[in-house]
Amino acid sequence: MIANDLLLDAFTRVHESLHRTLGDITPEELVKEPHPSTGWLAWRISRVMDSNVSRLSGREQLWIGEGWAGRFGMPPEPADYGRSARHTREQVNSFRASAQQLLDYHDTTYERMKTYLSSLSGDEFARELDEPQYDLRPTVAVRLVSVLENAMTNEGQISYLKAYHRLGGWFPREAKDPASLR
Repeated sequence: MIANDLLLDAFTRVHESLHRTLGDITPEELVKEPHPSTGWLAWRISRVMDSNVSRLSGREQLWIGEGWAGRFGMPPEPADYGRSARHTREQVNSFRASAQQLLDYHDTTYERMKTYLSSLSGDEFARELDEPQYDLRPTVAVRLVSVLENAMTNEGQISYLKAYHRLGGWFPREAKDPASLR
């Protein structure tokens, strides 16, 4: 189905971009001001993917079931995925993780996303979610696009922060290796 292929391509682009941006990031750049930091934004991409795909597919979150919360030194709370209403400024500022840890968690959530996308039928894309808080209940397709939008936004913020830390802003022509900013 074309929708499956389009979404898979888009999530693959986020996956590849995250690997590029975190591939040579320093531990200092992961936590450096301004906040939310590069590390927290990278974590949020994976947490949002994990919580949503797990809920849509009726599976336990990797964050809890595979112990990722513990690996990050965080409580295994299913509703904790970095929404601004959940995380305080202090929680965001104190977040710490290595680039490898962030990429490992992302790789695991990305694999679950790929498996889930390959299984979706047209009927499943059109399934309305039981979320009465919305006047128009979202469908699975709408939710997946929302997850993708979040991932693309956060990855763009990460790319900007990397350039900001290295060049004082988004000035790729001033970098010795412009590809190092992506």
